[in-house]
Formats: sequence, C-alpha cells, structure tokens
Amino acid sequence: MSGLDRFEARKKLWSDLEETDLAVKKEPHNLRVPRSQCGGEVIEPLVSKQWFVTMQPLAEKALLAVEKGELTIIPERFEKIYNHWLTNIKDWCISRQLWWGHCIPVWYIVGKDCEEEYIVARSAEEALMKARDKYGKDVEVYQDPDVLDTWFSSALWPFSTLGWPDLLAEDFKRFYPTTMLETGHDILFFWVARMVMMGIEFTGTVPFSYVYLHGLIRDSQGRKMSKTLGNVIDPLDTIKVFGTDALRFTLALGTSGQDLNLSTERLTANKAFTNKLWNAGKFVLQVLPNRYNVSSWQNIEACKLCVSTGKTHTQTINSRKIVFVRGRNP
Repeated sequence: MSGLDRFEARKKLWSDLEETDLAVKKEPHNLRVPRSQCGGEVIEPLVSKQWFVTMQPLAEKALLAVEKGELTIIPERFEKIYNHWLTNIKDWCISRQLWWGHCIPVWYIVGKDCEEEYIVARSAEEALMKARDKYGKDVEVYQDPDVLDTWFSSALWPFSTLGWPDLLAEDFKRFYPTTMLETGHDILFFWVARMVMMGIEFTGTVPFSYVYLHGLIRDSQGRKMSKTLGNVIDPLDTIKVFGTDALRFTLALGTSGQDLNLSTERLTANKAFTNKLWNAGKFVLQVLPNRYNVSSWQNIEACKLCVSTGKTHTQTINSRKIVFVRGRNP
C-alpha cells in the first residue's frame, strides 16, 4: 500500500479482503464528510508532530495582573470569563501547516533524528553557526516547514510593531504600554488574554491598562455575519436605502458588550424615528428668533427658568402663543 493515494489504498485493501474471503459484507452508510472551504478536498485526521507552548506559568501572571488591578476589563462581567479560561487553560498547539505566517524558528540537522536534534535560532545564519559549533563545518540544516498560529503572531503585536526586542527603540519607549484596547468580546481569550500573557512574559508589563469590549453586529436571526452564510450586511448599501442617521442610531442602541441583531425592520423603524427628529429640529429652528434679537432670547431663557421652577409663564414667539407649565407643554 505504500505510496498509494489514500482513496486508492482503500479500494485495494477491500479488494484484498474479498480475495482472501475476509470481507464479511458491504453496505451503504451515510456520514458527514468535512471538506475544505477553498478547494473542496476531503479533510481527514492525520497524526503529525506539533509544537506546543506550556501555558500554565503564563496564565498565572495574566490572572495576577487583573487581581492586582494592573488590567481592568470593561464591562466587569467579562472578568469571570477571562478568569475561567485562564484558570482552566491547556497547552497551546502553535504549529500550523499553511503557506503564509511567521516561520517557526527551529532548524533540524540533515541526517539526524528531528525529535532529538534541533536548533532554535533567530535566523538561518545563526542556526548554521550553532550547528557547526556542535557538529562540525560540513553540517547542513533545514528549517521546520510549519508556521506559527496566527493568534500567536497576533499576541506579539502590541510590542513587536514598536521595535521589540530592542527595548530602547524610540517607538517602544513612547507607545508601550498603551492605555486602552477596544475590541469585540468574542476574542477575549483568542487575542486579548494572549496579548496580556505575551506582553508580561517578554516585556515584564501588561500591554494596556484597560480592555473595552464591544458587542457584535449580528444578522436578524442572531447569527454572526460570514461569507459562508451569505448574511453579511454592507453598511454602504444600508446607507443608500435607510440613510446614514438611521444606521448610526440603530448601532448606537447597542450597549457595552451586548450583541445587536441588525434587521431591515429595525432600520425601517429607526429611519422613521430619525426623520421625526429631523422634522422636529427643523420646526424649532424655524420658530426661533433671529440671533440678534436679544429680548426674544431673554424671554426664552425666562420660559426655561419657569419650566425648571414649576411656574407658569406666557410668552409670544413669532406670533405663536405658547404656555409653558412644568411637566406639560400644550
């Protein structure tokens, strides 16, 4: 079977079983077959060697940062989720078999066992230098073909973009650590917690003092928007139909850390409401006196004072008689 494609190997194996009378029966069976979103290939498990990071020591420092007040999570209720994840953390597999990403900084020795003989270095030149010191000048090295998990690379972002590992870099000294990170609550563990752990580990301090978590904009059924589901709402198309004010007002109704379901019904209702606000504002501007009419503005201020004190005051504005009473405006 060696060298055969897995599908051909299965056919050959079944054929051999039938020829040796070891096959019992053959019957159809329905099952869910996962396929690649890009190419449509069948996805199947494959046992392989991976690189892991021991997370428990890193998590303990990140938990302590919140406990000591060095890091504040807003809204406060998300601290429980943060603590739960880090308290029950598992080792992190950081190997990825992708075409792009940060290459894992590990080199192997040609002709040596990869599990026992490997070199960690910042560059191929440094790896080759270390290998020659240990195995002689004729040694050859090759880099691990895997790349780092995207979230691992992202965890380094707060300081790797500022000149790190040069701690004396001007940008690093000026902008690290920063004050606040604002992001979605769904990546509190995937990104935020990992940035905190990496920041403390490599720089000795948390990368930011506050984390403000906003909610997610979902579709009318409460599902996350994605290209796969085809439920993405383009804000530019929404503005063309409902207007900028309606969209802004709808999004502003969301509270901190709370998801918002965006639907055409809600946008339609808010379009009507913002239109009423516009007309009301337009009416008020029409009946207001000229900016240079000091006496009229003084009378308006007097009316406002009467409303706040509960007294009745009659005043004529642009030939309109208006009676102001506390809690009532007939």
